[in-house]
Amino acid sequence: MTKKITTITILVLSIILVSLYVITSTYSLIIEVIDKDGNSEVINDITIRDLLTNDDGTYNQTYYDVFNELNITENEANILMDSIPLNEALNSIINNLVDYKFNNKQRFTNQELYNLIVLSTMNDDNIETSLKDKVIAKTNQYIEDIADYLYGLETVKKGESV
Repeated sequence: MTKKITTITILVLSIILVSLYVITSTYSLIIEVIDKDGNSEVINDITIRDLLTNDDGTYNQTYYDVFNELNITENEANILMDSIPLNEALNSIINNLVDYKFNNKQRFTNQELYNLIVLSTMNDDNIETSLKDKVIAKTNQYIEDIADYLYGLETVKKGESV
């Protein structure tokens, strides 16, 4: 009888752990949108930090992927996440994403995204030259992945279910 209870307990715990893994691995940022005077408008403020952290503030896998890919320190990662020009570029991209998904407008091309990220990186005096070079080089290397990632973010009109 004890062996049966132990087996059932292990089975239940396994199911719970697998479920938690699936939930956390499919975490996604949701862009909330409302209709305002016939135009779609983003209602939640989204930053780079939002893309790289979970709801509880811990770093997500994307953070570690970026961290490792750029081979940077935690301080350098914080500089990038808090960069005003890069966050402004992200807002431009998100607004374009909403226009693309809800207003049938054209999305940024890979080259436009690259140019926006390069310009924003170069315009931030808080980012050291060596870090700027890393960001620009990786952006160039992965621009198609970045576009797919950004344009793949889930957008929801207020009142719709996810």
